[in-house]
Amino acid sequence: MHTSDTNLSSVKVSPSQAGSSVSGALPPLTIAIPTYNRSQSVTALVKQLMPQLLPGDELLVVNDGSHDSTVEVLHGFPEVKLVSNPSNCGMVKTWNRCLTAASQDWICVIHDDDSVSPKALQTIRRACTLVGEPALIAHRSLDAHLDHSFRYRLAEPGTWAVLNTTTTPSGVTLHRSIVETIGTFNEQFSYSCDLEYFARICAHYPSLVIENPEILYYNQHDQNYQYKTWRKADFWQQLEAIERTILNYASLGGDVERYFRDRMSNYAQHMLKNAAQAEDKMLLRHVGSVLSKQHYLGRRVRLAAGIATIFNTYVEL
Repeated sequence: MHTSDTNLSSVKVSPSQAGSSVSGALPPLTIAIPTYNRSQSVTALVKQLMPQLLPGDELLVVNDGSHDSTVEVLHGFPEVKLVSNPSNCGMVKTWNRCLTAASQDWICVIHDDDSVSPKALQTIRRACTLVGEPALIAHRSLDAHLDHSFRYRLAEPGTWAVLNTTTTPSGVTLHRSIVETIGTFNEQFSYSCDLEYFARICAHYPSLVIENPEILYYNQHDQNYQYKTWRKADFWQQLEAIERTILNYASLGGDVERYFRDRMSNYAQHMLKNAAQAEDKMLLRHVGSVLSKQHYLGRRVRLAAGIATIFNTYVEL
């Protein structure tokens, strides 16, 4: 099931769709973990989450046809509801199964190679209670070293929220009525489907971004899925299509092409910088080669891409 770029202006949310767990204290959560061949890291994540569970919570793991010891190890945890795909279906279908297999109203998807803070679920519950209606809840730590106070940013649905939605899918929490109303991740976008989905949500629902305390720690490594997708021949073309879809949701009514060029230039700089930080010269050279051919990108971006292609280094210009 997926929702493509269709008549989203007709989406209406009735009060009954909100469910009884939107308001009130300590709403139960479904923590959904998509996993594939990472038995050690998913086990570590499960162990981190278990002490934070409350009665009524659901700890769901969707196994995408792993052929390591994932199934055997997870059978040792009676707290885990294990759902297995019949074969390896890929990331997007597995994310969607996390959403559709969840039994609680608030669904938090956490990637199998990330780790959580000791009070992550407590913070998420607080945000769910605070927002008081179906919403998208994300996180972005700002000045987390200063204190442990609860800080957040809340945005109503609309243009700003669409253009500034979260770009980090792991740890995002959403209400099941959103899934029932606008669907799941669009399976036509096999690489960056989260960008389109979260923007689609923010066009119609409030979004709350937790700025403190930290709830999630990312494990960046050379097998990171994001880096793998950058190597795909059609990655940039899909990203262009996603960005045009997002700008359509935003209903800008102005110079859409300028926004498109600026946003794609920002993605290009992000890719070059992170490929360099990963010390992956082959990836940096590949990314540079692709981006140097995109004539609508800014001159500085294309020059940096050309330098990356020839010299295997990133120079921020």
